[in-house]
This record gives sequence, structure tokens and C-alpha cells, in this order.
Amino acid sequence: CYSGTRRLRRGLPLEFRQAVMASKLLTAVFCAVATDALPQGGIRQALRDATLQRTTHKNAATARKTHNNAAVASERYLTQRLDHYDASLKNASFQQRYFVNSTWYKGTGPVFLCVGGEGPALDESVVSRSVHCSDATELAPQVGALIVALEHRYYGKSVPPSSERGAQRLRHLTSHQAVADIAGFHKHISDEFKLPSTTKWIAFGGSYPGMVAGFSRLRLPHLIHAAVSSSAPWHAKVDMTEYNDRVGAALANGAVGGSEQCQKIVVDGHARIKSLLESSRLQRLSLAKLFNFCNPLALENAQTRRAWAGYGVVSVPAQSNEPASTDPGQSIGALCSVLLAANASSSVDALATLSARQRGGRCVDASLSRNFEDDGSDALSWPWQTCAEFGFYQTCEVGSQCPFARGYVSVADEISICSQFGLTADVVAANVAFSNQVYGGARPQGSRILFPNGDVDPWTGLGVLRSPAPTEPVMLVVGASHHAWTHPADTIVQKSVADAKAAIQSQVKQWLAVE
Repeated sequence: CYSGTRRLRRGLPLEFRQAVMASKLLTAVFCAVATDALPQGGIRQALRDATLQRTTHKNAATARKTHNNAAVASERYLTQRLDHYDASLKNASFQQRYFVNSTWYKGTGPVFLCVGGEGPALDESVVSRSVHCSDATELAPQVGALIVALEHRYYGKSVPPSSERGAQRLRHLTSHQAVADIAGFHKHISDEFKLPSTTKWIAFGGSYPGMVAGFSRLRLPHLIHAAVSSSAPWHAKVDMTEYNDRVGAALANGAVGGSEQCQKIVVDGHARIKSLLESSRLQRLSLAKLFNFCNPLALENAQTRRAWAGYGVVSVPAQSNEPASTDPGQSIGALCSVLLAANASSSVDALATLSARQRGGRCVDASLSRNFEDDGSDALSWPWQTCAEFGFYQTCEVGSQCPFARGYVSVADEISICSQFGLTADVVAANVAFSNQVYGGARPQGSRILFPNGDVDPWTGLGVLRSPAPTEPVMLVVGASHHAWTHPADTIVQKSVADAKAAIQSQVKQWLAVE
């Protein structure tokens, strides 16, 4: 429902957050900036495609094209304990999917572990060529690495079957269980390939998988030799004002085609739209006509207009920015070019022009869709994790630097999804605080963990930006979006991103030389 891009939430996907605004009981889905109304059943894919890694469908398709070592990649399963910490459930288990590529492994090299997460779903390409861990797969031939990828529990094909629903079904979905899964997987692969006891494992991941990769090194240093924790928001936070603050900053970032003038049009335009929405029915009808709403009366609904303007009347692809694209829904540079060339009489008119371009001229469908309930799939897995562990609720509040209608998206709006799981705001806040207590927040005290972040990426605001220790280096990549360096090398057009990938690989080789 969102211009073809993934929302890594990163907190929650746009469609799900707007559904919360439209109904605290999660009875609706609102597609305000969409190219089309959400197709029947599409909410599940939209939810899964949400989060902490966002790329465009175009990039994902390019990354998955046939690779010369794809034929050797294989899909397999292992039996994992459902709960690694509850002895009374020692016989409860599920099948966890993993992938292997042994093309370059000759019996003595390291193991490169690509950690799975909330999306996009893994397939065989993850151990050869994909947006997930190409920084690892492209280094593997140089060091003779065995490449393995472990799908995260409760995602993709690794969802434990259960007749239970809601919190009762999802209670075994935590990052702590995921790290323990890695320990079990380590033994499984070591036995399967008869690995020498001295084999060094390097964990890779971007976004939430980047967090888990780092967590595995932090919690399992006897098993994981080092980790690359790309674009990972280690600092869990309930009210993530940083996300939209950085979306606003990206509009003025000259490294990706932004400018202060472009930023001003977006900010001023949303402020004016907010004023018009609150002024009169006549002004709301005029806005609905200007922005080509399918239903001219849609903005008479208070939740609808707050969601439309609060999440942005246009999409700003800071997280998934494609510098080489000419599509204003994929590139900040292209977006700003449309705004600056609009020759509009006002910032509102310029935003309307951009909105029409991003939607291909089709009308804005603000209709409410069907109820969404737990169907036993992975559709609610990431929303559950935000409530149970991390927060990451992206708000647009008065006093922030959000470029949209400030004051229209509050933390109360966002966190209300947790009531579906029986969790109050106080419980969610306590869960988030506990995650930081366990993992260290923005200053984890570990060793041999690399923290690369992109300065355009909205998730960088909660990343590790200052080196916590001499053996925990940080890297800030100019002009980079969400873990852009994990994408295949031949899809990278920015020198800064290519250089970042080379620096990451150099650091990994240095760590492989350390006993």
C-alpha cells in the first residue's frame, strides 16, 4: 500500500499504523499515500514487509536475479526448542528454516552467518546474492567461507504451528529466544559439516537482523567470533521522534539531491494543510479535490485526515532511497526535483503535484478495509516484538522536526496496538527499558562488533554512533540509506556506499586474523 517500498518500520508499517489511527480496535486499514487501495489479503504482506531493513521491490528483484553460485544454495530445516529457557517445555519444538552455500568452503574456512529477521522473507538467494548479506557473500570466496542463513523464529516458514492466538501464541517470540536459536544452530551446523573446533563464525545482518547479529556476539562470544551490526537501532525507545526528524533532515541532504528549499516546501506545505483541515468543511473538500481523493468526503472523518497528514501526504523515501532512480517515490533527489519544478503557487499545490506523480495519477483511496486478526501467520510477529521488546513507534509531534503535520501522530496513537496483546503503555515502557538494560542500548559493552550506519537512514537516530570500546568500531556512511552496503555490489551507485562495503570486509578479514 506504500509506493512499493518496505516500511522496516521500523516501528510499524505505514498501513498498520494508519489502521491504528482509524480504529483503536484494529478494525481498519487506511491507504492514504498508496498507488492503489490495499488488495484483499495484502495486509499480511504489508505487515511482514514492514521494519528495523527497507528496500524497494525493484532492488529486491534485481538482487535475486540468477547468480553463478545460486544452484548450490539449499533450503533445509532443523528442530529447535520452542522455549530454550523453560525446562517444562523441553519437548516442545518447531522446524526452523535455514540455507547453506558451501561453494567456497574447503573444510578450514570461517562460517558467515546471515541472520534473518522480520523481512523481507528469506529464500535461497540469501546465501548467494540478496539485499540481506551481500557484504558477506561477496567476501566469502576470498576467505573460503561456508555461508549459512537462519530464518528468525515466527517469520517466513519458521512459524511454530499453534491453535493459540495473540500474546499466548507469540509469547515465545523474543530476541532472547532468537539468540538461543543461533546457539542451537551453531551446534547443528558444526555437527553437519564436522567443523573444526577452531572455526570462526562471523554474524551479519541489517536492521533488526543487524541487532540480533550483534546480540549474538554480545551474548555468545564463545560461539560468535565477530559481528557486523548494520543499520541496527540498538537503543530501544517507545517514542521514536528520531525517525521522522531524520526523514525531514534527509530532504535537505545535498548528498542525495535534497535541499533546504525542498525541505521547506514539505514542512510548510504540511503545516498549511493541517491548518486547512482544521478550518472548515469547504477547505477540506477543496483539499480532497486538489489531491484527487476517490471519495470527496473522506477528509470529513477526523481519524482519516489525521492519518493522511500526520504520516505524510506524500511518501519520503529516506529509508529506502535509490539515488539512481528517477522515480519520485523511490529517490529523494527525484522527489525534490518534482517539487522545485512544480512552478506551483503554493507549497500545498507543489505537494499535490508530487502526490499525483507518486500515485501515477490515480486517486487517493482512503477507504477502510476489513478487520485484521491473528491468523497464525507471521503477520503480527513484528507488531508483537515492538510491544514486547523495542517500541520504535514513529511519531510526528509538536516540537519535533517531523516534516509532516506535527501533532497528528502521537505515541498514544502508535502504542495503542499493544492493547490487542493485553499490554498497557506502562508494560510496553518497562519492556523497552528492560531491552536496553540487557543489551546496553546505544553503548553496548562487547568486542569485535562493527556498527555501520547511513546518515540518510531514519533508523540511524537510535543506532550506535559513538564507539563504546576500542574493539567496537562505528562507521557513518554519507548519503547512505538503510544498510545499503549489504546489497549486491553491482547495484550500488554511490562511492561512499561501495567504500563502506570494502571497509566492512577489510575489518572482517582483520578480525579473522585474530585468535
